[in-house]
Amino acid sequence: MTTAHPHPATDATPCTTPPAGLRGRKRERTRRAISEAAFRLFAEEGFEAVTLTRIAATAEVAPATVFTHFASKEDIFFERGSEFDAALPEAVLPATDSNDLLRRLHRFYADSYGIVLTEDDDAIGRSRVFARILLGSPALRRSYLPISRARRHLLLELLAERAGQRAQLPDVRAELELFASFANAVREQAFEGLHASLAAGEPAERAREAIDAALARGFDRLTRAYGGCAVLDAG
Repeated sequence: MTTAHPHPATDATPCTTPPAGLRGRKRERTRRAISEAAFRLFAEEGFEAVTLTRIAATAEVAPATVFTHFASKEDIFFERGSEFDAALPEAVLPATDSNDLLRRLHRFYADSYGIVLTEDDDAIGRSRVFARILLGSPALRRSYLPISRARRHLLLELLAERAGQRAQLPDVRAELELFASFANAVREQAFEGLHASLAAGEPAERAREAIDAALARGFDRLTRAYGGCAVLDAG
């Protein structure tokens, strides 16, 4: 592989550290190569059968390089998960009252899952494979539980931030924890519906219908329970 800007041996210019942008692009290329190699192996052989050493060999990097970018196989598989939570603060924090919060959360969940279904055919095809791998792997199903808990905790902390000083009251904190658990359960039901539909090969439109139906049911119940609830109002 050639260097982007080689210096001849007679060049007296000292060797300098590559620009941060170049280092970042190189790091991202390596990370993507590892991720793509792992995904191919997971799809072909099943998640449990693939080792990190095999992933490194397929990506043509050293095993230590894999650990520089990822903590585990599960970390590789779920690496895109953070995309679905990035905009949650923007959805939660500006909500004016409980009803506005419920509307914003409903829209956020629908939009975040819609990311998968509005991509091109190749990306949706990859999502179908992702769903089949996930649903077919007990290890991945177990590994998803901490991710779900982290999402619940993120929502809880944002709710507490909205509540301000009231969140320090034990009764208020308990109510916020309960709501975060219920809202996260609605999200997870939509998650299950999405991946079951994709894994079954159903059209993207039907997968979206499954999400919308699950979210509508869940938020109908949440609205009946929490609509107008003062504990969810901003502090």
